[in-house]
Amino acid sequence: MKFEKLDELEMFELLQAAYPEKFINEDDETWDAAQQFADDLSGWEDIAELLGRVVMLTMPMGSGITKRLSHCIGPVTIADGKAHMIAAVRRDAQEAGDE
Repeated sequence: MKFEKLDELEMFELLQAAYPEKFINEDDETWDAAQQFADDLSGWEDIAELLGRVVMLTMPMGSGITKRLSHCIGPVTIADGKAHMIAAVRRDAQEAGDE
């Protein structure tokens, strides 16, 4: 699988989106706190929480069978101009205000 590591700005913006209650501002102090938080991530619980938050940042997709909207992360294949995913992680999408 081809991938590219996040750069510092991408890491900051992702952490800010995943933890809005923790990284509210765009100032230097918040930047430093986010970089330190990323450095301190360790262990299964920290990574599981981060990825659980990241999956909720993905664009919701509709199921052809159930018609439910879900946030998903998983391997994607492209065939005949269509993208297909087998979700490794799936979470129900929430209506605004249901959070």
